[in-house]
Amino acid sequence: MLYTGAVDAIASVSLKKATAMKHSLIGFLTLSVVAGFYIGFGVLLMIIAAAPVAAINPGIGKLVCGAVFPIALILVVIAGAELFTGYNLLILKGTFRGTVSFGDSMLGWFWTYLGNLAGSLIFALLIYMSGVFAPDPWHTFLNKVATYKCNAPWWELFFRGIFCNWLVCLGIWSAVGRCTSDSGKIMMCWWVLFCFVTTGMEHSVANMTLLAIANILPHDPAAISWGKMFGWNLVPVTLGNIVGGSFFVTFLYWFSTAMDEKGARNMEALKGGSGSTGLPRAGGSPEEIKDVKVKMKS
Repeated sequence: MLYTGAVDAIASVSLKKATAMKHSLIGFLTLSVVAGFYIGFGVLLMIIAAAPVAAINPGIGKLVCGAVFPIALILVVIAGAELFTGYNLLILKGTFRGTVSFGDSMLGWFWTYLGNLAGSLIFALLIYMSGVFAPDPWHTFLNKVATYKCNAPWWELFFRGIFCNWLVCLGIWSAVGRCTSDSGKIMMCWWVLFCFVTTGMEHSVANMTLLAIANILPHDPAAISWGKMFGWNLVPVTLGNIVGGSFFVTFLYWFSTAMDEKGARNMEALKGGSGSTGLPRAGGSPEEIKDVKVKMKS
C-alpha cells in the first residue's frame, strides 16, 4: 500500500512510547522536561543570532531566526526527548491505527505538555541567571517579540498555531516514517522549522520559554504578564498546534492509507469473486469497465 509502511512504523512508535509511559512515569516526565530544554536552546540561539540583525533589517532578522531555530527539533529527534507538539503525531497515530488507546494518547499529551512546561520554566530561569539577554539589542528584541505574542488577536494566534504544528509534524512524519538516514532527518527538520519560524507561526513549547524569560526580565507589565502568557497566548496556540498536527498530518495520512487499503481489499475481492475473472483487460469494452466499477462501489 502507498503509505502503509510509514503509518505502521509510527504506530509502532506510538505503542513504544505509551508503554514507556506506563513503565516509568518519572522517566517519561524526565524526557519531557529535557524536550523543554532542547526547545529552549533553539529560542536562545534564535534571539542571540537575530537581534543584532533585526535591529538593522527586520526581514533578514526573520530569516536568521528561521535558519538557526531548527537546532531545537533536531536535538529532540536525534538526541531523543518527548515533545508535546510531536505527540500529536507520534502517539495519536497509534490510536487511529489501533495500537494505542485514546486514553493513553490523551495521557501522553498531558504529561508531555506538563513536562515541556516544567523544562521551559527551568530553562528560562537558568537563562535569566546567565544574563545573556540583559543587555540590548537582545533585551529589546525579546520584549518586542513577547509583546506581540501576548497581545495578538486570539484567532490569529490559533491559526498560526495550526500552521506551525502542521509543519512540525510533517518534519517528524518525514524523519520517523520516511527518511532512512540521519542527514535526511536533519534536513527535513531544518526545512520545516525554517518555514514556520521565518513566516511567524506559533509553537506552544517555544512560547513557554520565550515568554517566561520575558516575564522574568524587566518589562512593561501592561504588555507582558504571566496571565497573558498562560491565558491569552498558550491557550489558542496549543489548540492550534493540536489541530495542525492531529488533523492535517496524523489524520489525513491515516485516512488516505486506510482508504487505499480498503480499495485494495475490494479489488482483491473482485479478483476472487464468483462473478468476475479479474480486472478488465487494457482496452476492454466500456461494458466490462462499467461492470467492475459497479461491483467495487458495492
